[in-house]
Amino acid sequence: MKMKMIVFVSLAALAITARPYWVRPASDQEAAFIQALSAAKAELQAGINRWEADALQKARDLFLGLLLKQEKPSPYLHYYVALADYRLATFHFSSGSPAEADRFVTEGEQYLEKAMEAEPEFGEAFSLYGFLLGLEIGLHQDRAMTLGIKSMASLDQGIEKDPSNPRTHLIKGMYLPYVPQEFGGGTDKAVPYLEKAISLFATEPAADPIKPSWGRDEAYLYLGMAYKAKGDTEKAKECLKTALAMNPALGRAKSLLASLEKGR
Repeated sequence: MKMKMIVFVSLAALAITARPYWVRPASDQEAAFIQALSAAKAELQAGINRWEADALQKARDLFLGLLLKQEKPSPYLHYYVALADYRLATFHFSSGSPAEADRFVTEGEQYLEKAMEAEPEFGEAFSLYGFLLGLEIGLHQDRAMTLGIKSMASLDQGIEKDPSNPRTHLIKGMYLPYVPQEFGGGTDKAVPYLEKAISLFATEPAADPIKPSWGRDEAYLYLGMAYKAKGDTEKAKECLKTALAMNPALGRAKSLLASLEKGR
């Protein structure tokens, strides 16, 4: 009986120490890291909401600062720097600053390569890498033949590695409208991926504070954009209103909805 009790206590202690740190009480150092990471994520979201380069850059600097303090390579922190790079590259690309966009595309790809090397099953990193390769094509049309296949393959790898992750589907749904139909792209091809992302977001587990958790509002934003492109204004409005119910500060959803309501 005494031996059974010892074994039981030992197993109980093992179960407690084996729990992820976001379940067991965090140390002061872990708590400080989570707080700093949450602040960086919030800054990135503020930049997305306002579509403002300064906030996006500040978020990138915060993520990079956390990465540089790590003793061991962190695939998630490499990913977050690249995520900010993707946002900045998209901002500068749409703002007519190709040189700035190109710089962030290149650096984002490099950080994602490190993330994928450190964690080969990190599907979301593969998905984002595929999108950045697509942006590279947009900046360098002469690379389309070599990078087009590579970008689609990376997007597909992301889904294959993590099919239950809504962001692997979302990223491909965001990407496909910019791919010519003869190469498997277009709005019609994007809609099923966006709808799949939305269904997966509805069942996504409670967020681990270290892992990515962005995108639920943007899934509805991009689906609304797809319906607008297809000429279905009412469905587009419905999606945009849902996006704004989740995130009232999402500026692109607000401006697009206002435009649709004015009949534009």
